[in-house]
Amino acid sequence: MSELAQPLAEAADRLFSQRCDSRLVASADAGQWPQALWSAVDELGPGLLLAPESAGGAGGDWLDACTLLERAAAHCVPLPIGQTLLAGWLRSRAGLRPVSGPAALAFTAAPLAAMREAGRADAAESDVAPVLWAEHAHQIAFVGADPAGTAQLLWLPKGCMQTRPLTRSFPPSARVTCTGVALHAPASAEPARAWCVPLPGLSLTEVRARAALLTAAQMAGALGRLLDMTLAYTGERVQFGRSIGQFQAVQHQLAQLAEEAAASRVAVHAAAATEDPHCFVAAAAAAKVRAGEAASLAARIAHQLHGAIGVTAEHALHLSTRRLCWWRDEHGSEAFWARALVQALRDGGMRSAWQAAVACTSR
Repeated sequence: MSELAQPLAEAADRLFSQRCDSRLVASADAGQWPQALWSAVDELGPGLLLAPESAGGAGGDWLDACTLLERAAAHCVPLPIGQTLLAGWLRSRAGLRPVSGPAALAFTAAPLAAMREAGRADAAESDVAPVLWAEHAHQIAFVGADPAGTAQLLWLPKGCMQTRPLTRSFPPSARVTCTGVALHAPASAEPARAWCVPLPGLSLTEVRARAALLTAAQMAGALGRLLDMTLAYTGERVQFGRSIGQFQAVQHQLAQLAEEAAASRVAVHAAAATEDPHCFVAAAAAAKVRAGEAASLAARIAHQLHGAIGVTAEHALHLSTRRLCWWRDEHGSEAFWARALVQALRDGGMRSAWQAAVACTSR
């Protein structure tokens, strides 16, 4: 964690507490883009955070990024902060300076290496799953791989693509296509031009794991919010002459909710602090699996203890639990990352889970 973490967390808390209330979140969930909120968030520089200072960035690390996302998720901020963070990091890996504005990110099976060699980009709706925040993004980063598994980055500014918004989607998403878009050299490309480059030393698996880690950080933030809301409600709700939080059965559930929130946050921070690229995919996979398992149990406990009021539109509980349900599957479910965890351990030459645990905790 760099020296940015504490002031960044404090600034984010102040901003989100003042600008992001439940009415704004509900409006955004209904399809209204919160431009004023984004303008304020953009001053925190999410697209600059993971870029090195030598390239015009803030020089932050992954713990800083996770800290920012935890605070955003705790306030249910309806903005593509995680996607913008990751897109900025990918630009820095390509040797380019960061850009401002919201960004979207999507993984694709389209042959990006072939497009780069041909000098033009063509993508049909079938090549890419619906892209979150595509309609409001200033640029979209498409990530694919060549036959060897090396990550390829296709950068499309807003004017180079066509979007078809999906109705009733949460979060807002759209189908994205592009036809005959000329690809330029990234170093000389103007902001409105598209480009595509390989990212040597970076595999598609690692990029996907980085995306999953940022999602797990959001889940950790939302789990902390669930705990705070549930503790407050059980302390206020009176039954049989005392608050329900004083009943032992309720206290057991509160303790379990606290355990799940803490375990998820620890797993996320451990993965974010993992610098060894050989261990990172396994650490990120473990964090996503742990956060996903916690999300299911925590949402059940929080709604059970809130009772009927927790399922009303007027109460803010559903704003967090709805996002937790979505984030469980974003960038891969628990089953997907459990398999990825086993494969990463095998690729690392580990003979057992115990050997892997010893290796990770002995660095």
